[in-house]
Amino acid sequence: MNGVAAGKAVINLTGVSKSFGETQVLRDINLDVQPGEVLVLIGASGSGKSTVLRIMAGLETADAGEVWVNNVPLHDARRSKEIRGHVGMVFQQFNLFPHKSALGNVTLALIKARKMSAADARKRAMETLDRVGLADRAEHYPGQLSGGQQQRVAIARALAVEPGIMFFDEATSALDPELVGEVTEVMRGLARDGMTMVVVTHEMGFARKTADRVVFMDKGVIAEQGAPEQMFVNPGNERTRQFLHRVLDH
Repeated sequence: MNGVAAGKAVINLTGVSKSFGETQVLRDINLDVQPGEVLVLIGASGSGKSTVLRIMAGLETADAGEVWVNNVPLHDARRSKEIRGHVGMVFQQFNLFPHKSALGNVTLALIKARKMSAADARKRAMETLDRVGLADRAEHYPGQLSGGQQQRVAIARALAVEPGIMFFDEATSALDPELVGEVTEVMRGLARDGMTMVVVTHEMGFARKTADRVVFMDKGVIAEQGAPEQMFVNPGNERTRQFLHRVLDH
């Protein structure tokens, strides 16, 4: 944990609501994230946590409210594209190109997004693969890598463009249990380096050890939020208690 001091938020959501068809998935969400903070969103499936993350990342548009990320008003469709390159996103699925090596997957992002030369892109990609512990797998193709290694390549791809904020949406939930640790360790390393991170996860160990703040969502609202120890040891909300009892016992 980074011991983040309150300052000017790099992410600010005010009065954010969102529906898909007839189903309202978010109701009047107010939330901010400080520079260097690791914010972890937890809650049952369908609670709205991934939708909040996708709105912050500019992948979904809120129906109501204001969304500011790195001083870009994402609620203004004309300006929302300005966020590209400022944020990195890691999904549950790795979304790697199977016909490209680990190095090729990372350099492609740099050449496309950053318009870097092939030589510069290769140098940056190798540095980033080294950061996630995969320099020795640079020439391997996704089919030759474990799920954990593929996810670490996906993290390297997102990191290579030097984003100010990293978003993780269930980044470990598609992995076999024995592979989860290698990915969460990379994420912990980013937290130690001071990266601003918003993480949706079912990994309660990660939430408890690495988060600066944990937000529990229930039925489209923020039911409770606080420091990890408070949330895990003495939650104030009955729904939070029920959820944690269920997932920790499981």
